[in-house]
Amino acid sequence: MFEAYRGLSSRMSSPLAPTRVSRTRAEARAGYDRIAGIYDWLAGASERPFRRRALDFLDLQQGESVLEIGCGTGEALVELAGLSPEVTGVDLSPRMLERARRRLDAAGRSARLIEGDAHALPVADASQDAVFMSFVLDLVDTPELPGFLAEVRRVLRPGGRLALVTMSADSGSALPMRLYAWAHRVFPVAVDCRPVHLAAVLEAGGFRPERLQQGAMWGLGVAWALARPRG
Repeated sequence: MFEAYRGLSSRMSSPLAPTRVSRTRAEARAGYDRIAGIYDWLAGASERPFRRRALDFLDLQQGESVLEIGCGTGEALVELAGLSPEVTGVDLSPRMLERARRRLDAAGRSARLIEGDAHALPVADASQDAVFMSFVLDLVDTPELPGFLAEVRRVLRPGGRLALVTMSADSGSALPMRLYAWAHRVFPVAVDCRPVHLAAVLEAGGFRPERLQQGAMWGLGVAWALARPRG
C-alpha cells in the first residue's frame, strides 16, 4: 500500500494539484476555532450543494448508525439526526463543535459530539453503519492518507459505507486551479486544502468506489463518492 501512495504522490505533483498539506493539526485547530463564527458565511453556500449530493449518495436509512468526521458547524449532522438517533460528530475544533451543538438544539435534534483527532478516532471498532465526510479528505496530508482511511475502515461495520465530498484534482478549470495552487503554496496555513485524485486515493486506501461524480465550485474541482471497504 505504501508503494501505491508513493505513486499517488507523484501523480499529485502537477501545477494544478498541490501535493501536500503543510499546516499542523494544532494550526488547523486554532484556525478553525478562529473562523467558527463566520464559517457558514465564508463557505456554507458554496459547499452546500455538493454536500447535499454526497448525502444523497450516503442514503442513510432510519436507525442506522453514522459518524461524521470533521462535522464542523453541524449542517449535515442536523439532517442525519433527523433520520437516526445513532449520530456521532467528531471535530478537532471545540468552537466548531459549539456551533454544531447550537444548530442541533435549534433544530430540536440530538447527536453525540466529540472533540477528537480523525487520525485516532475516539469511536469503537466496527460500530458504524456509515461514515460521512464533507471537505475533509483534502485536509489530510498525503503521507497520512493510509492511516486516516484505515481509521475509517476500522470503525465501519462489515458491509458499511463511506460517502464523502472533497476538492478534486480531476475536474475544474485550468486558471482557477492554477491560481488556487499558487495560493496554496504561498499561504499554506490559510489556504490549507489541496485537491485529491479521489478514485486513486480511495483505492489505495482499501476502498472500492461504487459511485463517483465530478463537478466544479467557482472553477475549482470537486468530487463526491460512495465507497465500501474492499474484502
